[in-house]
Amino acid sequence: MATLPKLFQTQARKHPERVALRGADGSLTYRQMWLAAGELAQQLKDRGLRRVGLCGDNSVAWVLADLACLMAEVVCVPVPVFFSQGQMNHLTQRAALDALLFSDASAPKAAQSLGHGVSLQSLPVFPAPARMPEETAKITFTSGSTGTPKGVCLSASQMTATTLALKARLKHVELEHHLCVLPLATLLENIAGVYLPLLMGATVTVAPLKSLGMSGSSGLSVARLVAGIRQHRPHSMILVPELAMALVRAAEQGELDGNRFRFLAVGGGRVSPALLARADAVGLPLYEGYGLSECASVVALNVPGATRPGTVGQPLPHIEMRVDDHHRILVRGNTHLGYLGDAPAPEKGGERWLDTGDLGSVAPDGFLSVNGRAKNLLITSFGRNISPEWLESELIQAVGAQQAVVFGDGDVQPYGLLVLEGDRPVDPVRHALTRLNQRLPDYARLSSVYVRPQPLTASQGYITANGRPVRHRLHADLPVLMADAFHLRLNQPGAESSSMASSNTHCQEF
Repeated sequence: MATLPKLFQTQARKHPERVALRGADGSLTYRQMWLAAGELAQQLKDRGLRRVGLCGDNSVAWVLADLACLMAEVVCVPVPVFFSQGQMNHLTQRAALDALLFSDASAPKAAQSLGHGVSLQSLPVFPAPARMPEETAKITFTSGSTGTPKGVCLSASQMTATTLALKARLKHVELEHHLCVLPLATLLENIAGVYLPLLMGATVTVAPLKSLGMSGSSGLSVARLVAGIRQHRPHSMILVPELAMALVRAAEQGELDGNRFRFLAVGGGRVSPALLARADAVGLPLYEGYGLSECASVVALNVPGATRPGTVGQPLPHIEMRVDDHHRILVRGNTHLGYLGDAPAPEKGGERWLDTGDLGSVAPDGFLSVNGRAKNLLITSFGRNISPEWLESELIQAVGAQQAVVFGDGDVQPYGLLVLEGDRPVDPVRHALTRLNQRLPDYARLSSVYVRPQPLTASQGYITANGRPVRHRLHADLPVLMADAFHLRLNQPGAESSSMASSNTHCQEF
C-alpha cells in the first residue's frame, strides 16, 4: 500500500495548479504544497529530530508542518490548543519531544523560522523517555477521563488505510471544498478533514478557529460560525453534535442554505434521529459516523445511498467489527500500535480484537447502532439499565440545550443537568421536558433537571477534549453545580417548579 506522502505526490503531479490549501496565511496549489512540505521535511531531517509537537491554531502552516513530519518520518504529536499548561507539560515530557513546531503567527520569540510560515523551538533533552512502539508516526493525545492526557500511537500505514477506506466509501460524493471547523489537532479533522479531501483532489480551507466562532474547547458563537460558512461556502464539514444542532437551527431560521452542502459528517457523541430528520427537512446532508482514536478516527459511517437514521452506518471495509455476548463493540484490522509508555502488546496492533468500551448492536445488513459507554451505564434502584448518552441526546434535542448530563445510578429515576443559552422562560422548557418524558419508557423518565447558564468546560475538568462529560468529576462536584442552577421538578402532577437560588419566571441569569 502506498504511503500518504506518495499519494500526495501523485495528487501534486495530477493537479499541479489546483488550489490544495487555503487559509488566512495564504493559499497553495497542490504543487506548491508538495514542494513546501518537502523543504520543511528536509530541515527536520537535517536537524536530526525524532519527535516534535505541533502547536497552534488552524492554518496552512500547521498542515505543511504535519505533512513534513510524515515525509521526514518524524513522529508528530499534535497539541490541542485548549490543553492546560499542566497537560501541555505532561504531553511534552511524556513524549520526550525534541522540539515544538508553530505557525509563525503563534510562535514564541525564541523560535526559529523554517520558512513557509513554520517556526521551531528546541526543547531540552528529557531523561528516560516513555516507551514508544516501533513504526509510530503520530501520537494523538486524548484529554483523558481523569484530565491526564493519554497518548495513542498510530503508524503511517494505519492512517493511510483509514483515509483510503473513507475515500472508497465516499466515492459517489463529489467534494471540491472542505472547511475545517474542528481543531486540526483533533485526529478526526486531521485525517478526514485534511488527508481525505487532499486525496480526493479537493481544496481544504483552514480558517482560524476564532473566525468561525470557536473559543477554547467548548465556546461557540453561532452567528460567527454561520457567517464564516457563508464566507467560505464549503461543500463538506465535520461536526460534533452541538455544531450540528446549531447549523440545523440556523437552516430552520433561514440563516443558512442547506442545499449547497454535499456531505456533513457528525460524530463524537450520540445524535438524536429527530435531529437528523430536521436536518433532512431543511436540506442539510447530515450523516452520522462512529470512531475512536485507537482506530485512526473512523470505524463506521453513513453515506448517501447507504444510510439508516439511528445508526452510525456500516463499518469501513478495512476493518472487522463484531458485538460480543455482552453487547460490547469489538474492532480488529486497523487498531493502534499501543499507548505511549505501555508495555508491548502480545499481538501486533491491528491483529487483536480491540474492546472499544462502547455498547451496541449490529443489524443483519451490517448497520451499527451505538448505545453508549459500558462504564457509564446507570442502573436504577429497580434494576433497569439506562445509557446516559441516549437520554442526553434526547434532552439536547428536546429543549435545544447546549450541554446535558444525566445522573441517577442507584436512584428510582434519572435526573439531569442542563446548560441552556440565552434568556429562556421556564414554562416552554418545562413543557418540552414534560413532552419528552411522555415518550420515554417509564423507567427512563427524568424526575427533575437542574438548569445552568454557564457551560461545562475542559479547563474545569468537566468535559474531555472531544466534549464528552467527565462523569466522576461532575458527580463529585454536583452539589456545587446544582447550587446556582434553576431546579425543575418533573413527573409530579401539580408540582410547582422551584429554584435553589431564585424564584424568577426565567431560568436564572439567562
